[in-house]
Amino acid sequence: MIEEPAQTEEVIRDQIRAAVEAIDAALEGIVRFLTPLRPTMRNELIQLLGGHIEQARHAKESLERILLELQRQKK
Repeated sequence: MIEEPAQTEEVIRDQIRAAVEAIDAALEGIVRFLTPLRPTMRNELIQLLGGHIEQARHAKESLERILLELQRQKK
């Protein structure tokens, strides 16, 4: 069965939304995990995870821009 372009685009938008939500939830989980830790341990983990957190944040922002562009093209 071949999907029509509009259906395919909607599926893509849904997948992007799901990815954005997953990244956002992961980042929130990391913050919740780090918050109660002792400052020295929290700082060490932030140093270790900092680059990965930044990559995730950039990925989320990129996906959000793609989603906005797809929504704008739809109109």
